Amino acid sequence: MTRARYLALSVAALSVAIATTAGAAPPDAPVAYVVKPGDTLIGFAASYLNKPSDYLAVQKANQVANPRYLKVGSRLLIDPNLLKSTPIDARLSAVSGPVELETRGQRAPARAGMVLVEGQRLHTGDGAFATFEMADDSRVTLPSNTSLRIDRMRQTILNNAPQRVFQMDKGRGTISATPNSNPNARFEVRTPVSISAVRGTEFRVGQDPSGAKAQTEVLKGAVGVDLASAATSSPPVPAGFGVSATPTGVGKPVKLLPAPKLGDGGQRQGDKTVRFTVQPIDKAAAYRLALSRDAGFVDILAETTTPTPAVDFGPVPNGTYFVRLTALDGGGLEGLPADYSFDRDLDILEPGAAPSAQASGKHRNFLFRWSAAGDGVRVFRFQLFAGDDTTKPIIDQPGLAEPQLTLTDLPPGTYGWRVSAVRFKGGAYSEKVGPIQTLQIGR
Repeated sequence: MTRARYLALSVAALSVAIATTAGAAPPDAPVAYVVKPGDTLIGFAASYLNKPSDYLAVQKANQVANPRYLKVGSRLLIDPNLLKSTPIDARLSAVSGPVELETRGQRAPARAGMVLVEGQRLHTGDGAFATFEMADDSRVTLPSNTSLRIDRMRQTILNNAPQRVFQMDKGRGTISATPNSNPNARFEVRTPVSISAVRGTEFRVGQDPSGAKAQTEVLKGAVGVDLASAATSSPPVPAGFGVSATPTGVGKPVKLLPAPKLGDGGQRQGDKTVRFTVQPIDKAAAYRLALSRDAGFVDILAETTTPTPAVDFGPVPNGTYFVRLTALDGGGLEGLPADYSFDRDLDILEPGAAPSAQASGKHRNFLFRWSAAGDGVRVFRFQLFAGDDTTKPIIDQPGLAEPQLTLTDLPPGTYGWRVSAVRFKGGAYSEKVGPIQTLQIGR
């Protein structure tokens, strides 16, 4: 059986360990307890261990001769799996798209507000997102096609230390961990090739689709990256840098690409679909854009990665939203984010098909149609021009309540026509002018 090796990454604020092969995680570090006057192993077990008989394991591990006698000031090293604990409250704060919660092998649709417990798995499908938050406001956000298991979510009674361990089987995630001064606190996100242990920081962790490379991008705090067998320690990787790790080692820190800027007009979205352009960044191989209903990007509704600095998200309901932009370099490291708010207010005015003559007795009728979409009340204005002159309309009909107008017996020739609309919404008026349409009438 191949021996599992792993890379250790550690600093006071944040530590990340990258495993070189998939396999069992390193064993949990024992919890130290300093013996106080009156302590016995039997009494200790009754107060702090899962079962009274668990004192036998502590006695053996610490080579205690008499379980009823402990030397005051001595230290006991205790397997954390033996310690009593209470569940940590965690709830799904946002769910979008096909998200499932798996409990004891059974999957069911996930809903915002659901309580999460140890042993459950969250699965996000195509175009789906999920965010869950813990009692101390720590947060984990999962984009589409990600699977994460809650291995531990408990607080140890002995030292009041929260223990939060998550197994990400596939995909990626963004983690924001609230600082905790308890030295025994644990917050880990594991993948098949990595273990990320955090203490009060914000970072992203993910793995290459091949499973052969893990990447860490530091947004806040610092990360020290070292091989477990290395004799020396590398300088910590500061915020704004990222590293890639493979079974053969950890690459040098790479400066993350800067936050992109939004192109012109992106913060007012009135067209049929929501579209954004990004000002290109040197050395960017791709761009990632995410839409959210909130400024904290807890309730994400869409995300896409594109090699071009332009994205069309399709139809989006009216409202105020937020878009997050990042650029990815050639090695796949995701750069610093830029967040923008934008207003989605559908306001469409589109001409219909060119009218054709319909005989009515001795007359020829031409029915002009157009369409409008979006909230508010509209009044339309129709203008018809002769030839290419669009400065002086030969017909100018304002005050139309319906999106159509019939003209009779237009002489043969070339015409131009357009429609404008005045919209009343929210106590304010706005005007939208449609494009000129050409109409050719023969004899």
